[in-house]
Amino acid sequence: MYYCRKLTNDEIASVYDLYMKKDFPANELKPFSIIEKSLEKGQYFCCGIFNGDKFCGYACFVTLLTESKEYCLLDYFAVISEMRGQGIGSEFLRLLKDILKGTEMVICEAENPSGSEEDELIIRQRRVNFYLRNGFVETGVTASVYGVDYILLDFDLGRKHTKDEIRMRYADLYKSFISKTRFDELVAIF
Repeated sequence: MYYCRKLTNDEIASVYDLYMKKDFPANELKPFSIIEKSLEKGQYFCCGIFNGDKFCGYACFVTLLTESKEYCLLDYFAVISEMRGQGIGSEFLRLLKDILKGTEMVICEAENPSGSEEDELIIRQRRVNFYLRNGFVETGVTASVYGVDYILLDFDLGRKHTKDEIRMRYADLYKSFISKTRFDELVAIF
């Protein structure tokens, strides 16, 4: 029986060292010092999915509280490599919906399939389809971050958001952990 819970800061540090360094290319993985700073400011959290006491995957979120509402960006999401292809990712997102139910908005970045080479196109489209099958909806908003093109998806928690709301909160979330100068240099939202 799978269950999901928030991870402690020590558990997050372990997940970073044991899994995140393997699961994400170095150019996509922010230094742990940035995550640690965000954790200290209460602007980051991670959840784990477990089967009994077996750790099966993780989801990390940048979080921002404004106007008494919480906004989140799904920063990293992965199932442990040897457990992939068993439906754990879908179950994890289903369980996360309960944890996030009071959240106003949860944004997910998915690499934009358009313009990529055939092999990469198939992988990117599979990722987008996975999120769409599991509770995310298309927003019509795209972004370029650190030179990577994304489509932005919104976790369907029963609230509808306009493109302008998505753009504004996405920018706010990024500005919570990078300087305005770096944001202006490295992030473009369309």
